[in-house]
Amino acid sequence: MRPGNPAADEDQEEPQVLDMRLVPAALGCWAATLLALTLGWRAGVVLAVLAVLGAIGAWVGLLWAIAHRRERWRVVAVAGTATMLLGAGFGAAAAWREHHVQAHPLRESVGRTVTVVAEISDDAEQIRAGSFGGERRWILRVGLREFGNSARRTHAGGALVVLAAGEEWAKLAPGQVVRFRATVSEPLRADLTVATLRASTEPERIGVPPWWQRLATGVRADLADAAARALPPDAAGLLPALVVGDTAALSTGVRDAFEIAGLQHLCVVSGANFTILLTALLGLSRILTAGPRTRAATAAGAVVVFVILARPDPSVLRAAAMGSVTVLALLTGRRKQALPALCGAVIGLLAVAPELAVSAGFALSVLATAGLILLAPSWADWLRERGWWRVPAEILAVSAAAFVVTLPLMVALSGRVSLVAVAANVLVAPVVGVITVIGAVGAVVACLWVDAAVWVLWCARPPLWWLLGVAEHAAALPGAAVTVQSGTAAGLVAAAVMVVLVAALRWSRTRRLLAVICLGIAVVLVPVRLWHPGWPPAGWVLAMCDVGQGDALALAVAPGAAIVVDVGPDPRPIRRCLDRLRVTRVPLLILTHPHADHIDGLAGALHGRAVDAIATAPGETRPPSCPTPTLGSQPRPAGALPTVTSRLPSACVRPASSATTATESGGVHDHSGDGVRRAVELAEDAGVPLIELHQGHVVRFGATELDVLAPGERVPGSLELDDANDRSLVVRARTALGTVLLTGDIESEAQRKTMRGNDIRADVLKVPHHGSRTTTAEFLRAVRPRLALISSGTDNTFGHPHPDVIEVLTALGATIARTDLDGDVIVLGTATEQRMVKSRRLPPPAPRSRRSGRRASSGRSARNFDAEVGVIPCVRCYRKGPTQGDRSRDITRGGRTSSGIATLADPVGTPT
Repeated sequence: MRPGNPAADEDQEEPQVLDMRLVPAALGCWAATLLALTLGWRAGVVLAVLAVLGAIGAWVGLLWAIAHRRERWRVVAVAGTATMLLGAGFGAAAAWREHHVQAHPLRESVGRTVTVVAEISDDAEQIRAGSFGGERRWILRVGLREFGNSARRTHAGGALVVLAAGEEWAKLAPGQVVRFRATVSEPLRADLTVATLRASTEPERIGVPPWWQRLATGVRADLADAAARALPPDAAGLLPALVVGDTAALSTGVRDAFEIAGLQHLCVVSGANFTILLTALLGLSRILTAGPRTRAATAAGAVVVFVILARPDPSVLRAAAMGSVTVLALLTGRRKQALPALCGAVIGLLAVAPELAVSAGFALSVLATAGLILLAPSWADWLRERGWWRVPAEILAVSAAAFVVTLPLMVALSGRVSLVAVAANVLVAPVVGVITVIGAVGAVVACLWVDAAVWVLWCARPPLWWLLGVAEHAAALPGAAVTVQSGTAAGLVAAAVMVVLVAALRWSRTRRLLAVICLGIAVVLVPVRLWHPGWPPAGWVLAMCDVGQGDALALAVAPGAAIVVDVGPDPRPIRRCLDRLRVTRVPLLILTHPHADHIDGLAGALHGRAVDAIATAPGETRPPSCPTPTLGSQPRPAGALPTVTSRLPSACVRPASSATTATESGGVHDHSGDGVRRAVELAEDAGVPLIELHQGHVVRFGATELDVLAPGERVPGSLELDDANDRSLVVRARTALGTVLLTGDIESEAQRKTMRGNDIRADVLKVPHHGSRTTTAEFLRAVRPRLALISSGTDNTFGHPHPDVIEVLTALGATIARTDLDGDVIVLGTATEQRMVKSRRLPPPAPRSRRSGRRASSGRSARNFDAEVGVIPCVRCYRKGPTQGDRSRDITRGGRTSSGIATLADPVGTPT
């Protein structure tokens, strides 16, 4: 028998005994609130009644257990009774609030425009994906005070969501009361929001925000100003996000890198912020020998101050509660106390803010905190028993536990899994706390003396450099994030896999087997992915980027250089696509027309690349009275582009308003407002000249020649957005593949004009307007392409591409590549031997494919155009050898040869 201290042994065993009594109550309250909000108030009432009946049954069981002295059953009955009673109460409360929302008088005004007086609840967030028209749009949460019209005013409360355009909305601070007119529509989510308002006027301020909101806004502004003076741009935008959740200056590149690396939780106010600050504050209090009550009061005061600075909305309250629970778990090391505290925090938060029941952020926070309490301590102990030092063991255990418990929900919500998340979080863990503490000190000092705060924040340069470097390099690794099926079923499968995996790792044999499997996969895949990632394939000529419902293409003109045609609706997809293509220089970037799905991604195309010039159609970036920046009508070599263009004066940028008077040059110029203005600002900030291309321009880039077919040189009298599609630049490119016709979004009228006087036959066609029904059969027959590229968003609401367009292209024998089915598409090879590589494959409708195969197989002579339909990145691209005689089109997709390589589709046919 080993001697020892009994008290010490008891303390060591105590953390292994978990107090689970509040867990059913917390889950019951959460489930009751969730069902009442999502299924309606009637379901909440029914659930409350059933819970009351269940509580009566549990009470009867409790009496039986007491009479028969069954201690275990008594504990179960007590917990069951409490769970049922709490569930009934929360279900009834949520049903009452949901009924109040459903019966709100504002709901009677759905579809109408009303005048609203409301109080801003939180900072405006920019909607990253632009809408048609290119305006920068914002989303805000506000609290209703009154609404109505000049004849009748109704005083009422309730939560609203406002969708608005204009910079004035971005300047509003929480607590500010505003008046504006808006159109009422149904709420977007079932989260006790009364309605969604689409603002039609700028906000009119009424009074000023409360003093404490003004103080918080001033502190945030001083912190951002000091960070901008002390740090490089990316770091200056990141620091306020880490400290107080202010993402206004956070760049798109940093945001994307953090998402891919699994570090996005650092850029919002989370429990980690409170954990770090409270731990540092309590440690300082202990050094100063403060008593327990003083330390508790100091911590409580710090939480209140930080909640005000970070904005006291439900998400911040949730973060404060989770952070406090985490501190309790870390400082006491007693999971027995931490788990009931977590359950109590869940119950309390749902009582204060029932809408948190449907919040993904709330669920992620609860799961991550539960993983820290339930899994991380035992995993850290296991690592320490095998020789790990305490700090590395705890960091790895915490990161792995948070990843495991949140993975199923991330799969269900986004369908993206970051394979580098655990490693990235382990690498940045030592500096996150340092940055947060330095930032908090800098925020306090900035209130008193901004110059001194600059010196304080300068100390954050090294840890921020490390954090940004880890995020950037982790995100740049091949396969850093993988896309899987999203949805509830996928989340449940992921949860089952995680449960089985965690349970299996308890046995040494399973651990050894998994270690061998992982090692074998790593030995095979890591060298392949690092030294031969397979994307882009060598010798690629044309790429169609999957940017959702929009257009973005790239024509390779030299190693690392490509002409870019349109940039899609969001900076992130085009940036990722060009990064994967390893494009570092863009000698010419063409914006075919000023619709958001073609120009709003410009920031992503400019990021990290040298762009020589941006080209638009005549008049798109200037009013008619401004000088015409032009290239001239003679062919120009690529190197001469920057020297023959002119910068537009700031006065010649379009006004932000969506319409001007009809007196401007005798026409109405309804421009795309903020979208075009933003594009011009981005070009000027990057020092990129703007030029205008029109019919007759010819530009050569090495072996690639661009011939502009439309529009004409004359600026139209009307530049309304409704007509912008037919003003698209139409460019014919002569490349190593043959002729490529790039058509923007031209519709039937412009297609007929383009056919007149132009030879528009082409080997490759970018189908106009995402394959909409405005594309005529006559135009497609005149082009008669071998390959048709269609850029459209998955499950888009416009019905693109239209079945009639697909049918005509199929009848012509063209191979069809679609971003909604195929992802990024690359075309490579020569004019006589061409190949296509896709980044993903979804099967087209089977009946149409079979009919298409029969049509394409008749009366067509041989042409070598092989399509790789395997999943990319591929290590080895396979092309079928020539077959005998006239090769019929093999439309089998996803088939396998005897060697296991994907069967290739061979479209054939020569125009006669």
